[in-house]
Amino acid sequence: MALALLAGMLVGGCQAEQPSKPVNAPTPLVTSCLGGFQMDDLKLMVERCDEAIVQTPDQADLHRDRALVLTLLGDQARACNDVDVALSLLNRSSQPVDPMLLHELQVRQTTCKHSRTMAGSD
Repeated sequence: MALALLAGMLVGGCQAEQPSKPVNAPTPLVTSCLGGFQMDDLKLMVERCDEAIVQTPDQADLHRDRALVLTLLGDQARACNDVDVALSLLNRSSQPVDPMLLHELQVRQTTCKHSRTMAGSD
């Protein structure tokens, strides 16, 4: 219940509906895969994130979003991998980095390290 509420607060109201693009328009930068978030179909949400990451693999936001959904599914290992990938992308970026995104990912990475330590695998 708490996870559902947290997920709903994290994505609720933050996703604007995208207008349809003209046929010859360049593919826009995808920065979220959680539009129309569906708590009752998390596997679909992972698939949406997978597709978005295939389109724009260097977007840390997408890996962060998929990590959230994977966490809700209980797949900590894959979620933590996405957190590591997202942080790596931010560290290599020549563009300004959103400090809130960086902080969020660092907190998640600390949680991942703590979980691995508790499991005796780190």
